Amino acid sequence: MSELGLSRRGILAAVAAAALASGCGFRPRGRFSVPFKTLYIEMSGQSPLTHEIRRRIEAETSATVVDDIRDAEAILSTDSTSRTRVVNSYNDSGDAREYRLGLDITFRLTSPEGYEFMPATTLSARRDIPYTYKNYLSRETEEATLYRDIEKDIAIQLLRRLEAAKPHAVQ
Repeated sequence: MSELGLSRRGILAAVAAAALASGCGFRPRGRFSVPFKTLYIEMSGQSPLTHEIRRRIEAETSATVVDDIRDAEAILSTDSTSRTRVVNSYNDSGDAREYRLGLDITFRLTSPEGYEFMPATTLSARRDIPYTYKNYLSRETEEATLYRDIEKDIAIQLLRRLEAAKPHAVQ
């Protein structure tokens, strides 16, 4: 009887935790639903950000990324992409002590006919990186790693925005 009571308590605790988590907007990672079946990505083909976005769209949505714009139901295009690196704080002698790395991307999602699934939207992500003369040689490697992390974050933000796109009403 006590074993049965413990398992009921465990089940009730799991159900309660799931209800609480779903009430706050938490959603486990999984597939995103987008209002189109095929997508053309109009971005620089050599960019690591483009590869990350393409990889995530193919893996985490039901949409297929096509190489010909004529085969696409939707077109994801970027208006601008910019990386930033600014001094975040200084030490006592006036040298940079911490930098803030950033990536901003402005994109839009349209159909080949001109329907706007999503107007121009800007996504941003920032990371702080400490700096000392002692780690001067490893700074570039650490910055590259942080920029990759930022690109992954931007790609996930972009998927969430694509999921919220207005579906195209066929007339």
